[in-house]
Amino acid sequence: MSEAPTPSRTLRGDGILRDPLVRELVDARLIAVLSTLEPDGSIHAIPLWYADGGDALLFATGSKSRKVRNLTRDPRATVTLHDSRPGMEICGASIRGTVEIVEGEAALPLIEQVHRQYLAAGGIELPEVVDFLAFDDVVLRIHPESAVTWDERRSAAADAVRRTGTGLELVPTSARPAHF
Repeated sequence: MSEAPTPSRTLRGDGILRDPLVRELVDARLIAVLSTLEPDGSIHAIPLWYADGGDALLFATGSKSRKVRNLTRDPRATVTLHDSRPGMEICGASIRGTVEIVEGEAALPLIEQVHRQYLAAGGIELPEVVDFLAFDDVVLRIHPESAVTWDERRSAAADAVRRTGTGLELVPTSARPAHF
């Protein structure tokens, strides 16, 4: 008898960011995909750094960006967090909610929180990095309303691929150093 994929789970309300899988994804250093609605109803999806904002997820970005224009018009968004590895080692969450745009002085510590999630002190102080990150002048704070999660890491298929070493490595777009 074959085993079907693990059913996804639907989460609602305040417990979304306390769910063990969502918590694991939020606490990891991953890249999120933020999806907003374009004026014509199509989706604009962009990868971003994020940080834990307690009852929300935080994204630092530029106030002149397309995503900010989209969210000013319609504050609904979806964030996808996933940790996909070779073989069947996949898990993630698609989190829907409403976005608050934080500007001015209130945004500054939150912007720094997001940047420090991804850069060590020496990196965040490099002149080229300072210049680049200066374009981040607002924070998008998404307040989760519902989520769908998936996790195949403990499935029989994942175990078989792991045991036999038959999962193919994911291939990056260009050669990158092993350590930064």
